[in-house]
Amino acid sequence: MNIDPLTRHGAQAGFTPVASDMVFDAEHERPRLIAALEPLCPDIRAIMSGLRQAVPVAPNAAAGVTGQFYRLPGHFRSVCCVVPDTPRAEELWNGDVIAFKGTEPLMPDFDEYLQWMMTAPFRGSDLPMGLHFPLMVNVPPGMVPLDECVREERMAAAVHERHLTVYGELAHAPVPLFVHRCASAVTTRYVDTLARHLTPQAFERVEQRAGAGCGVSIWYYPTAPIRVDDLRVLAATNPQLRVAADEGEETITRWCRLFARMLQLGFMPYAPWNQGRGSCVDAGNACIDGGFADLLMLVPFESIPDDRWFRRSLLASAQMLSHTVSMLTVSLGPRPAERPDPSLDPLSQVFLRPRLLEAILAETPAGLAPDARVVSCFALERFEDLVSASRADGLPHAPYRAGGFAA
Repeated sequence: MNIDPLTRHGAQAGFTPVASDMVFDAEHERPRLIAALEPLCPDIRAIMSGLRQAVPVAPNAAAGVTGQFYRLPGHFRSVCCVVPDTPRAEELWNGDVIAFKGTEPLMPDFDEYLQWMMTAPFRGSDLPMGLHFPLMVNVPPGMVPLDECVREERMAAAVHERHLTVYGELAHAPVPLFVHRCASAVTTRYVDTLARHLTPQAFERVEQRAGAGCGVSIWYYPTAPIRVDDLRVLAATNPQLRVAADEGEETITRWCRLFARMLQLGFMPYAPWNQGRGSCVDAGNACIDGGFADLLMLVPFESIPDDRWFRRSLLASAQMLSHTVSMLTVSLGPRPAERPDPSLDPLSQVFLRPRLLEAILAETPAGLAPDARVVSCFALERFEDLVSASRADGLPHAPYRAGGFAA
């Protein structure tokens, strides 16, 4: 009997198979995606067949390599399995992967892991990781709520299907495969663990959402999903992962192309009301191969209230991507800097804006005109255009009056 590569890799790595309960299955619900993915990963249907039986779970959440699996430093909720057999560890970064997001509550040492999160620093936050997520963004630490898994998979699937229709290929982003619903006993144990370790205020913030269910989302990505924030950590210890200047130029070109395509497909990378919740274009999600991870916070154009908010969201998205370019820049070289020079962000904006405009024009399908609202944010040629933009404030600020707006 032939065993699919992922099941074999899991057994060889000593991962525990946990019986699957899939509430989203892309092969059944989004068959176009799997048909488009099959030429890139010929084993994908066999892999998915194996995953319908069981999800492989690591014995712990330590960063590092175990057989064909690895957890990158800073990937506190995800672990990857390299699909092709890779005899040498340094070659793992080149293989396509199946990524598992949210398996941590299934691990036997999760109590110890959450205890560690209560003291571990998180990027620039003043709070430890275990408190930052519940208190700052109302997210339970060390798990992915089932509802978040479902929303993210649906958003990603919508992006890929529109991308297939317009551009004839999958987007350079994770492809959704499954959402697994953890058993109720797992959720109960997770909530009990939270209650023991979190402060009362933090626990109250996330108790209801955590109790609604733990989930695991499963994805395909064409190479190692190394984010810009990961690069500074990895480059210090792994010379193979350093990025040269010409490679950085190609990465930025790919980011601009994907940014432009998302706009063309009707998705805004970031909106101000998602502040603190991240974006696919920030340094925590933009990957050094030119792709974007975590599409959950994309904002469909139709949900943006008016042109004023559209412009604010687009400019904020571009500014966030330019900061990511700054962080990539300071990550280059043998000794990556901790933070950019204060002048680097403005310089990155100057560097990025014409490239974004070029990509927006180039990625507009033949026979169509680019969205004038998009172009106006990157190509203000006359003072008159700036004056017009200043007046595009939508409806006047006036008190409510029954039957209409006050004069």
